[in-house]
Amino acid sequence: MQADEAADILYSTKYLMLRSSWSILPIMHRQPQGPGHVPDPTTQPAGRLWATAAAVAALGAWVMFDARPGLNWLLWTGAAATGLTALHRGRHAQRGGTLVPSLGAAATLIAGAATITASEVLHVVICAAVVVLLAMQMLLAVDPSPRRITARFAATAPPVALFRAVPHALRRAAEATEQIRSTRARAWVRGLALTLPVLLVFALLLAEADPTFARWRDAADAFFSSWEFLPRVIFFTALLGLVVGAYGYALSDNAAPLATTDREPVRWLGATERVMLLAAVTALLWLFLALQLGYLFGSQPRATAPGMTFAEYARRGFAELSIVASASVVLILFAEHFGQRDRHVRLAQLVAYALVVAVLLLLASAVHRVLLYEAAYGFTTARLYAQAYMMVVAAALVLLAVEVARTLDTGRLFRRTAAVAAVLLVGLLYWNHDAWIARRNIDRFASAGQLDIAYLTGELSPDALPVIVDKLASLPEPTRADLRAALQKRYATGATLATTHWFEWNLSRTRARAAQTAMTPVSP
Repeated sequence: MQADEAADILYSTKYLMLRSSWSILPIMHRQPQGPGHVPDPTTQPAGRLWATAAAVAALGAWVMFDARPGLNWLLWTGAAATGLTALHRGRHAQRGGTLVPSLGAAATLIAGAATITASEVLHVVICAAVVVLLAMQMLLAVDPSPRRITARFAATAPPVALFRAVPHALRRAAEATEQIRSTRARAWVRGLALTLPVLLVFALLLAEADPTFARWRDAADAFFSSWEFLPRVIFFTALLGLVVGAYGYALSDNAAPLATTDREPVRWLGATERVMLLAAVTALLWLFLALQLGYLFGSQPRATAPGMTFAEYARRGFAELSIVASASVVLILFAEHFGQRDRHVRLAQLVAYALVVAVLLLLASAVHRVLLYEAAYGFTTARLYAQAYMMVVAAALVLLAVEVARTLDTGRLFRRTAAVAAVLLVGLLYWNHDAWIARRNIDRFASAGQLDIAYLTGELSPDALPVIVDKLASLPEPTRADLRAALQKRYATGATLATTHWFEWNLSRTRARAAQTAMTPVSP
């Protein structure tokens, strides 16, 4: 009997314990999903962020440090943009959208041009464009709204992104030290991280004021200079901090997005003043077009200033008309942005349309003058870029005319104009226009009898070398010999076309090396 009672007690106790356990489990399961629950950012999976950032920084230290532009720019930009996109989608899947990955894809596309062109000027343009796009991708990750993209946002994106990334890099580094269990060791690590940079800066400053400190500095420099890996390690550390900060900002829940809401401008420009301003400029431009209609679109003008050559006429005309066209766009934006809207708004719109048409005609005249100048004196990259700029201004004018018909949205106007400019930029980057310019200049030698050898060999990039070498046979002596000698002088050392590593591969340099080999006579 006692055994049965003991068994009953055990069964009852077991039942109560199991019931209590199962009643607690749902509560434990529901706690993290409560409506007022806010996840602690320090509990987020930081390991994935650090692993991705370390991989991107390691790739950069491997292929970017002390390397020539080429395939490496495409590889690293694609890795950095893809890493941010992947982390952003995993952390903020509910935000969705294609803006963040689209900016990364655009940066990768532009970076890919470094594998095509060997022009140092275009390399600078590629680097600047990639920096702006990656900075915008980082900043828009916290609030991926296209309306945030304005002219001011794009212009300030790189410094703002750096300003936001540095604190997040420091915060992530401080969070990483929490993995150290010993409180004393953790304090030592943080103390060294704060003390060593400050101590180094102070020591370098004091070395300029004391000869003993200067000798110590020189000795340390000589000692560490023998460590070939040290500069690469420093580059990796700096790049790691930058990538960690960028990724950390993009993934942070409490990262405050930039305030980009357009406030209603103070419309202090009265309707009468607005119409007078636009009408006066419009009348002046149409008067200019009417007076010069006889030779504005013709060949050489019938009357020029005393002592002014045709080259000076074309060059000065283009520069001045370009300035007037660009200033007219700013003037219309100014009038539309600050002008009061009343019963004269329709009249102001009509005057603005007349001004747009006049400026478009001025642009056509400016482009025509460049074409005349090219026909007389040859082709250059500066003249080609000027025509591309005029195309962007013309597109901005057409888009501005569309905006005038409704309430002006400067952000929307900038986004559309920037899209047109981006398409033209990508076209120029991937089109070997240096080779086209060289071919046109050499071809026109048969009719003009003039060839600017100094420009072909000194100003054009190695992109043009294969075409120049191919066209050598079509030139008569002594022009052919002079051009060959100038090419051999420029590319004598081969350093311009050298490629040490596979990730420095560049299509133009590869073709230029082959052309240089074909141009160099074989020794008997």
